[in-house]
Amino acid sequence: MAWRKTIRSLHRDIGYLAVGLTITYAISGIAVDHIDEWNPNRSVSWTELELGPIPGETSEAKVAEVLLRLDLEPGELRSHLMQGPTHLKVFMKQGDEIKVDPLTGKGSMKVVRDRPIIRQANALHLNDLKGAWTWIADIFALSLIFLALSGAVMLKGGHGFGGRGKWLIGAGALVPIVALMVSNY
Repeated sequence: MAWRKTIRSLHRDIGYLAVGLTITYAISGIAVDHIDEWNPNRSVSWTELELGPIPGETSEAKVAEVLLRLDLEPGELRSHLMQGPTHLKVFMKQGDEIKVDPLTGKGSMKVVRDRPIIRQANALHLNDLKGAWTWIADIFALSLIFLALSGAVMLKGGHGFGGRGKWLIGAGALVPIVALMVSNY
């Protein structure tokens, strides 16, 4: 039949167009699925500090000295908090955080860095971009629906929908239904 040939051609070409987005969404999906185990957008690490005693009469002077010793830009400072004489917290704009005892100079620094590629994939997948990207994501979703339906009817006979295809589609449709029933969602 001519319609099967047309469906096969459309399925092939739309499938090729969808490869990049499918891989992007799959990587992001795996990353976001494990959000309870790790931060898919940023890595966070702690480093121990030994800065020596921090001089200064005011908390601002102490913060300036800490930034100087750590070779950090004062313009990146978001805020700071002095909790008594032994607890200075310094918060940086990019999310880094410094905790130091000004009397001894001992403390720690939290360093936050973006995870390249995964963070951008998540922004696309979660539609953080909004605007035109919403339309692109919707067209991609419709393309996936077309690929699923066209793939189901492309073959005829025992390998197509009329044969084992209907049973496999049914089994695949049961997976989310059973998952929802088991989770009591």
